[in-house]
Amino acid sequence: MLSTAPIHSEFPLHNLLRRISEIMTKSQTLPTRLNLALKTISQDMGAETAILYLLTPDRYLEVYAMYDSALLGHRKVSFRVGEGVVGFIAAIGKSVVCDNISRHPNFLYRPGIADHVNLALLGVPLISPKGVLGVLSLQNPPSKPFEEWREKALLEVGNFFAQLTELERFPTLDREQGTISGMQMLQGVSFNSGLSTGTAVVHQPYSWKETDFSLSTKDESLRFKTAIRNMTDSIDRLVASTPSQEKETQEILASYRMIASDRGWIRKIQEYIQKGFAAEAAVQRVRRHTRERFAQMGDQFLKARLSDFEDLANRLLKHLSGQESVLEDLPEATILVAHNLGPAELLDYDRRLIKGLVLEEGVHTAHVAIIARALDIPVVGRVPLLLTHVESGDKLIVDGEQGTVCVNPDSNAFQQARKNITHLKKHQVLSQELRHKPCQTLESIPISLTLNAGLPIDLHHMEDVPFEGVGLYRTEIPFMIRSSFPDVNVQTEFYKDVIEQAKDHPITFRTLDIGGDKVVPYMWRIQDENPVLGWRAIRVALDKPAILRQQVRALIRANADRALRLLFPMISDITEYRHARHHVEQEWARAQQTQTPLPSSLSYGVMIEVPSIVDQLDTLLSEVDFISLGTNDLFQFFYACDRTNPSVSNRYDVLSTSFLRYLYKIRLTCEAAHVPLSVCGEMASKPIEALALLAIGYRSLSISGPSAGIVKKMIVSLPLKKAEAFVLEALETYSPSIRPALLAFAKRHHVDV
Repeated sequence: MLSTAPIHSEFPLHNLLRRISEIMTKSQTLPTRLNLALKTISQDMGAETAILYLLTPDRYLEVYAMYDSALLGHRKVSFRVGEGVVGFIAAIGKSVVCDNISRHPNFLYRPGIADHVNLALLGVPLISPKGVLGVLSLQNPPSKPFEEWREKALLEVGNFFAQLTELERFPTLDREQGTISGMQMLQGVSFNSGLSTGTAVVHQPYSWKETDFSLSTKDESLRFKTAIRNMTDSIDRLVASTPSQEKETQEILASYRMIASDRGWIRKIQEYIQKGFAAEAAVQRVRRHTRERFAQMGDQFLKARLSDFEDLANRLLKHLSGQESVLEDLPEATILVAHNLGPAELLDYDRRLIKGLVLEEGVHTAHVAIIARALDIPVVGRVPLLLTHVESGDKLIVDGEQGTVCVNPDSNAFQQARKNITHLKKHQVLSQELRHKPCQTLESIPISLTLNAGLPIDLHHMEDVPFEGVGLYRTEIPFMIRSSFPDVNVQTEFYKDVIEQAKDHPITFRTLDIGGDKVVPYMWRIQDENPVLGWRAIRVALDKPAILRQQVRALIRANADRALRLLFPMISDITEYRHARHHVEQEWARAQQTQTPLPSSLSYGVMIEVPSIVDQLDTLLSEVDFISLGTNDLFQFFYACDRTNPSVSNRYDVLSTSFLRYLYKIRLTCEAAHVPLSVCGEMASKPIEALALLAIGYRSLSISGPSAGIVKKMIVSLPLKKAEAFVLEALETYSPSIRPALLAFAKRHHVDV
């Protein structure tokens, strides 16, 4: 991606370009002059290696010139367009900066241009008026990464090379006409975990011939009203065909149906028709206006809802044309690929054949992502230039855990993926013997496993381990998928349904974690520069106490004669906890006054997600009944690293000794205060990470349902005392990650990870 960072004020870019120009006017051969130019670039920009790749007629990027402070020469190394990081830069026509090239998803080692694979790389495309001419790259050891401003400077140098008349004889890549060859690894963001393989089917929105004006306003208006009626009827049929147990899907479609019937949207289209526009042209104009308005607002919620409007516009255009949705015969294992997708568009496909979903845009709060999660479909979103890389018929590997998509994998990659899927399925399914075996280590140390849930459909996992209860119930999803705020009666019925499906198991209800990037449609929104650090979770609840009090009122009613466990998210200061508890106490008193049946007990918990509360932990522990560790937010705040940003999400490891020592101290503090502590973040759902948590003293894990089998298998095969000694010794010295060492330990001791 092109950087907007300015070139460092002290860097003499003009002097560098002048000296390169002087070198290129000398009488030596072109490769010799280019080698000298690369030496000058390398020395001025603080790089140990500079390489110029030029395109060959058979679409390879070949080393044409090179300067290396350590190597005296180079081989004619080449990459196909789209192959390796160099081929990737040429294919997308954009620069790449990475601190360690071996971690880039497109990394491919070629001997002859470096003596090791761990390198910091800065690469830019050479773009001439005819197309991509080649790639200019700089390399350094990982200890000397390239700052952002150097990217801008190298782009200027690359532009200079691209204009050289002597390079006009070399072929260029027309990115609009060409296709990217070879296996590619695309990086996006995980919207739902899981691993699947299949055949790409690129979703094709309906295309139409736009006629600007109509001959009869009356006829167009009638045609439009008929299309609206037919469209809403088709959506009603879709709602009716949705299984009754998929309540979340029904809620989303009901919300979608309300948008379709929105009078403001319909009125705007009718106004264009009355001005003489054809119905199709009127729909398209309102669609463009809506898209532009949403884009200007820059709101995460609106980005999620925009796909609903796009879906509706396409659907309405189909009905105006008199055509029903005609979907092609799908492959047995279909990976649906789209720029974006609405919830009804996904349900138009045969859900039995959809094994994965990949989106060029989207957000994890979009209705289509929520439905996909309910259907247990792996989803990767925000994949740059997805439709440039993928065509219908391509073979794909979708890794919802890592947020990656492998396009046209070679036989080794495909076989490994199939092996991983088989391994995952095998480990997710517990044998009857292991299912009823006590959840304890080899030394008979008991480990508590509870379920993370956010939808009633998640509760079918309760008997998988079996779980001891629901350690974390995320209450915000039903609020996000509705088009209006659910009142106390609606909330009460919803929580009763959750309790009934949990079959008397204890449930820890987390109060609303909305705001930031999880904004509900009917609530006033503010523009946060950084939503993750902004107005969210308990901050919203305390600023809008009616929301918290109505939720607590409903929870009190739903949990009559049962133990009620409340968990407050995103507590940054102990006063926030005290204020939240005060609102609960007011609702408890209100229930007593109105003679509402009360829960048998009330317990208060706090999620440790913000480092600031850790410094207040001693005081907090004297006032709470239990603590839950939210490793997702705690980790990203610990390293100031946005876990949804693919550029930095893999930069740090939760198994670094720094973070593990931090968690170890939290555990010791809670243990000394005799306050129960559990982990409800993603760390607990991954076997090797869960092993590390157990080794530093954690004994209660709240995990996702699909992870139950693999985590329990790890636990019952674990010699915990040996693991404790191994990990605590490893924490005595610094390491950015003990993952390799921990995997080696597991292998030596036959731990099932």
